Amino acid sequence: MKTFLQRVALGVAFIGLAGCNSLTGDALDTLHVAVFGPESQISIAQVEAIDAPVLLANLGVAEALLVSPGRGVGLSEWHGRTEMLLTHHGRLVQTAGLPVDVIAPLAADDPFMTGLHAVADGQEITRLVDYPAQYRTGLPQHARYKRGKVETVNFMGQDHQLLRVDEYIRMPELDFRARNQYWVEPDTGLVRRSIQHFSPELPPLILTLAKVEGGTP
Repeated sequence: MKTFLQRVALGVAFIGLAGCNSLTGDALDTLHVAVFGPESQISIAQVEAIDAPVLLANLGVAEALLVSPGRGVGLSEWHGRTEMLLTHHGRLVQTAGLPVDVIAPLAADDPFMTGLHAVADGQEITRLVDYPAQYRTGLPQHARYKRGKVETVNFMGQDHQLLRVDEYIRMPELDFRARNQYWVEPDTGLVRRSIQHFSPELPPLILTLAKVEGGTP
């Protein structure tokens, strides 16, 4: 059985397959696992070769493949070469190694705890968000939810029928408003793809749960 470090090594082994293009800016320095142009350089075969849950991340023009030592569901750590993302039922709750790092734990009565597939239209929640490097802590983040329809989302070469849920967030202290979007399995609430804004200084982070425990795409 492969160790987790061997799994990570497989995940980042493709870094030499492509280099940086001429684009510059903060986004290029964001995820050091792999930096490519707008077209994805991560193949289905590369994902399938990893014996662990896989999360694909896009931030601006930066693209990364991250691997989890756990099941890839619930509270999950995702590791790249120098970065770590922590997700809780699909929502980003902590980052390390990005230009702006955030800590944004779920609230006790958070709809993610019971699954977004069961969220009520108009439900609201308030979380507290920290930006440690900026010495800003306890910033309220207000969120309101709107249920969408089941949509066809393609990844890993397959079409998936997923329920879209929109999350409208606002942080008055930062004069920051955004719409996050989550595509979840209608029966389980498992978040398979999301577009999440976590800082007004960065573009949204696009996450795709490409593989869960047991190698299921």
